[in-house]
Amino acid sequence: MPTGGIESHLREFCYHLKSSGVEIDLVVSNSAMLPETEQFFKENCRSVYLGAVKKPKWRVAWLGLVGLKLCWKKYDALYTNGQGESVILFSKMVQRHNRWVHHHHTAGDESDQLTWGKAYRSALQGANSVIACSTRNAKDMQLSLNRKIGSIPCFSREVSASPNKLQGKLKFGYYGRLIPEKGIAALCKLSADKALAHIEINIWGEGEAYPPQFFASYPNLKYHGAFSGKEQLAEVINSLDAFLLLSTHPEGLPICLLEAMSAGLPWLATNRGGIADIALDPASTRLIAPDADYNAIKAAVLAFADDIRLGKASRTSQIDLYKRKFSAPALISQWRQELGLEN
Repeated sequence: MPTGGIESHLREFCYHLKSSGVEIDLVVSNSAMLPETEQFFKENCRSVYLGAVKKPKWRVAWLGLVGLKLCWKKYDALYTNGQGESVILFSKMVQRHNRWVHHHHTAGDESDQLTWGKAYRSALQGANSVIACSTRNAKDMQLSLNRKIGSIPCFSREVSASPNKLQGKLKFGYYGRLIPEKGIAALCKLSADKALAHIEINIWGEGEAYPPQFFASYPNLKYHGAFSGKEQLAEVINSLDAFLLLSTHPEGLPICLLEAMSAGLPWLATNRGGIADIALDPASTRLIAPDADYNAIKAAVLAFADDIRLGKASRTSQIDLYKRKFSAPALISQWRQELGLEN
C-alpha cells in the first residue's frame, strides 16, 4: 500500500535491522508503493523484488519466478508478514533457511480468525515461529491454533514531544488510511455536533472512499491531505491535543497510537486487538467498546475533552513506557533473537 501501519513497520524493520548488520532481500508480490518508498527500500535492502500484477493467478506466476531466483540462496531467516494465501507458497519456494518467522499484525481475535483462508492457516501452523504484535493478540491466536504464539511489537517512528499550548478550540485528530473501518464517518459526525463545537476535528490521509471534497460540508473539520516523512509526522502529532482512533478494523497494535505514545499525546481508541496493552490510565489513554454507538462515542469524547482542559492527561508516563518497550533500541534485539540472528 502507499501508506499504512504495516507499511510503516516494514520500512523501520528494514532500516533498523540493516543498521544492526542484517542483509535483507525484500519481496512484495503486489506493490503499490510510492517511488520514494521504493527508493528507500533499494537503499536499505540488498535486493528488492516488486510485483504489480493485479490478477491473482499471474501474481502467483510472478512469485514463482522470483522463487526460482531465490531458491538456491541460503538464508539465516525467512520473515513473512500479512495474511495472504501466498505466504505458505513462498515459504516452500525459499526453503534454504534456518528459521521461518511469520508476523501476524492484526487482532487475531474470533472475528479476525474468520478471515483466515485454508492456505493461511497452513502457514500459521507451518512456520517455526508465529509472532503477534501484542500479548492479547497472541493469547487469542494461541487458543485457536493450539500452538505457542510469541509477541513482539511492530517498529514505529519515535516523535519528540513539543506540543502546542492549549488555546482556543481543542484540536483532536486522526491520520492514516481513509477507509470506512477507521471511523471516518464518526469523526465527521462529531465535527458537525453542536455539543462539540469547542473541539476541532483534524484529518490527514488519503483514500478513494473519502476524496477531499467529501469533507467540504463539515466546517468544524479540517482536512489536511496526506503527509510524508518523520518531520511532518512530528508536526502533525505536536499540533494535536488528542488522537482519535474510532476503528472497527481488526487492529493489532496500531502504529499511529505507538507514534502518538512516543510523544505522550493523549488518545482515545476502540478496544480492538492489542490496543488495551498500551492503555496506561483512564485519563490520558482511553478505551471505548468496539460496538459503541454514536451517543457513547460522543459522551466519551466530551469527557476526554473536559479532562484534557483540566490538565488530567499526563504525557510523561506514555513517553516512559514507549522508550522502555516500543522504541527501536528495545525492539532490535528482540527481532534479531526471534530470527535466530544473535550469537
